[in-house]
Amino acid sequence: MDRRLKRSATAAAAAPVLPDDALVEILSRVPTRSLCRFKCVSKAWRDLIADRLRCTRLPQTLEGFFYDGGDGGGFINTLGKPAALASLSFLGKQPGIEEDFALLHSCNGLLLLGHRRAGDSYDSLGYIVCNPATEQWVTVPSSGWKPSRLHNDDESDDSDTEISPTTFTYLVFDPAASPHFQLVQFWVNDNSRVEQMQTYSSKTGVWRERESTWHDDIVAFFAGSAFLRGMLHFCNSNFFGFELDVELIVAVNGKGGSCRVIIGPEKLCDVAFVGQSQGLLHYMIQHEDSTGEMTGLSIWVLHDYDAEEWVLKHNVTFLQLFGRMSCRVQYDYSVVAIHPDRNLIFFFQHWDLILKSYDMDSQEVCTLCTLGVGCQNILPYVPYFAKSSALAGIRS
Repeated sequence: MDRRLKRSATAAAAAPVLPDDALVEILSRVPTRSLCRFKCVSKAWRDLIADRLRCTRLPQTLEGFFYDGGDGGGFINTLGKPAALASLSFLGKQPGIEEDFALLHSCNGLLLLGHRRAGDSYDSLGYIVCNPATEQWVTVPSSGWKPSRLHNDDESDDSDTEISPTTFTYLVFDPAASPHFQLVQFWVNDNSRVEQMQTYSSKTGVWRERESTWHDDIVAFFAGSAFLRGMLHFCNSNFFGFELDVELIVAVNGKGGSCRVIIGPEKLCDVAFVGQSQGLLHYMIQHEDSTGEMTGLSIWVLHDYDAEEWVLKHNVTFLQLFGRMSCRVQYDYSVVAIHPDRNLIFFFQHWDLILKSYDMDSQEVCTLCTLGVGCQNILPYVPYFAKSSALAGIRS
């Protein structure tokens, strides 16, 4: 033990002697978990790792998953092991903030949480945007959306029951373009149609109502979203009358505007997931056998974004993934994430609450862990080490 302490002391004393550029070269080859520990070596190292100009050279890839649930939630790495380095516990130490969050979305190292301040009613649901790596955070006020009342207070007249739309709220953060973040919120009616949109900007600090351009189309929010080229990409089913006409991917900017419509790789398909990996848009659809049963997944890649050139990347059967001949997305399984730098997909198995991974290169399926929560409570997390001027409430 004494020898290890001496070596650590010697390394710490020698560290300031190395030029910053040499340190960056060394740290760029260090795993993310170790990099988080190295922020504690000295103030100089902490500032170097967090420096905006240098952090792009340090590893920023999928570290693991935040999850919440009845057991209090936590964080697990990509191997399914609990990890203490990433935590939201710093939020619970702030005045007026309770550790009762709903995980909503993540984008480039920032997390979006649904939240109520202590003593507030559920009608005043607001949000928190935070960076676990820097322990910065800021609150965002309610957008004006109020949840439906499940029961009448006086139980006297069913006509008094208020029915409000469901909301899906997404975070847009592109540190290469701006230190500010934006929120895009969809108000969806009982028929799964988008009837209203709200957007929020950390630059202005206000919500704005936007006209919905989705008309009668149905957005497959269960299939996730892909952040690419500064825009969120969603799967969208376009209907002609009552018949499915074509599957689309719609790109939306932080102001809620539809900036690009991309026709899917197959005209009529059953979408499972849309995501970004290795700088390319990935689109996963279920394929069926001759009897109409869904028996596997096809993974497509938008090889040329501008020319809309799709390439079939991989096929895998549900028997190989889940040990069942036939499965249905949303009911039997969900795609949680695709690794941003590897051909690795993460699945959630609904019937036993297991998180699994599938390597497209080796075709290996790994059972990572049993989470005990639903798939909607799992967020992929990629650390971002630079501080942002858009996040107030910096922990001292």
